[in-house]
Amino acid sequence: MSPTIRSLSRAHIPTILEACGDWQELSHFGAPYWRPRSEAELERKVASMAGPSPAGEYNFVIVEGERLVGECSLHSVDLRNRVAQIGVCVWNPNDRHNGYGRFGVEQMVAFGFGSLGLLRLEAWILDDNAPSLGLFRKLGFGYEGLLRQRFLVGGQAHDMHVLGLVKSSL
Repeated sequence: MSPTIRSLSRAHIPTILEACGDWQELSHFGAPYWRPRSEAELERKVASMAGPSPAGEYNFVIVEGERLVGECSLHSVDLRNRVAQIGVCVWNPNDRHNGYGRFGVEQMVAFGFGSLGLLRLEAWILDDNAPSLGLFRKLGFGYEGLLRQRFLVGGQAHDMHVLGLVKSSL
C-alpha cells in the first residue's frame, strides 16, 4: 500500500458521487453522508479552496494508484485561534481497515500543524463510530467530552464525541 492524497478537484466529483451512492451505510461517519452527496456540495468544496486568501476548509481525496478510496479534510478552520476540525472517511467497506484512514489522518495532522501553523485539531465523532474513535485515540487524540444529542440523523438525535490533539503534545 502506498496511498497519496490529492486536493479535491472537479475531476474527482463523478467518482465520489458513485462511491458515496450507499449514503445510508456511510451515514454514521458524519454530516456529509447524512443525505445523498450532490455535485453542488462537492463543487462548493472545490471552490472553497480556490484562494487567494486562506481557506476555511481544505479537502483532499485519498488515492491508491489511480483509484480514489476516500477523503480527508480540515474544516471549520479558525486561523485566528489556529484550530480546525479534522475528518476522514474511507468509502467502501472493503477498503476499510487497510490503513487508508490512518494515512489520511496523519496527512491532515502534518498539513494542519505544518503548512497551516495550527496549534489544535479536533475530531468530532458520532457515538456509533467505534473504528474512528479507536483510530484517533491510537494517533494521540485525547478524549475531551461528549456532546449529547448534538446531531440529528434521520430524525434521531445522536451523541458526538470530541477528541483533541494539540501540537505541543507531539
